Amino acid sequence: MNKKNIVIIGGHGLMGQLFIRLFNGVGHNAVPIGRDDWQTAPDFLAQADWVIICVPINATTETIINVVKYISNDCVLSDFTSIKLDPLMVMLREYSGPVLGLHPMFGPTIASTKNQVIVSCDGRYPEKSVWILELLATLGFTIKPMEATLHDQAMSFIQGIEHFLTFSLGTFLQHKNQHPEKLMEMASPIYLAKLLLMGRIFDQDAALYADIIMADKSRIKLIKEFSQWLNYWVDELEKSNKQDFIKEFENARNWMGKFTSYSQEVSDTFLNIQLNESIEAKHIKT
Repeated sequence: MNKKNIVIIGGHGLMGQLFIRLFNGVGHNAVPIGRDDWQTAPDFLAQADWVIICVPINATTETIINVVKYISNDCVLSDFTSIKLDPLMVMLREYSGPVLGLHPMFGPTIASTKNQVIVSCDGRYPEKSVWILELLATLGFTIKPMEATLHDQAMSFIQGIEHFLTFSLGTFLQHKNQHPEKLMEMASPIYLAKLLLMGRIFDQDAALYADIIMADKSRIKLIKEFSQWLNYWVDELEKSNKQDFIKEFENARNWMGKFTSYSQEVSDTFLNIQLNESIEAKHIKT
């Protein structure tokens, strides 16, 4: 592949820095543009083969509008936001060249690109983005093509409800003064994994997770619907409605089908090998 000029808007952030290193590491010319770089940004944008918008969700539309003034019609315009439909619509509206929506499904602290998924959503002239998908695959990423609407629906659960649950658990533990380090002393491996995943989230940028959870109204609506479901079952628990609980549990298990036995097998492997090895290695280091 010929050397490409790649510009990442918001490239001084952790995610941007990760991809700058990766692209430069395989011989491309990747340049980060931040808030303080806009005096020189037009020169870099005019020469860019690929521009990636990697800014907070609430700044994405404004950034796209500013960027398209300077790029050529052959440049591929992409975004890295965790919602896909709205940014795609803005890019398609504001820019007549090739458009590709991307969502890295991981944080910037990954140790390896192996098994890390990037969702891709076609926008316009997909044939002009083939080299980008090939580059990402060469770097070791798994590319998952998906329609933008389906992506956003899934993200409402994965990033909306799931992150809100983690936020709720962590803040409730703090409210009840139940420090996770104390809970770890008596935790089974599966609960230990849950505590570690919770702690991992709280080690990140709070503003980032606020933006993710509050990305669009549909996520808030789904979270509200989920909270109503929780309240319903709290009422059933207060009634000691054991039979309906068992019935609901079994209905969900039957609906999941083979996924339950698959999850049991995979999680056993993870908990018995990877988690224990990681904890032992950490104890040795400390």
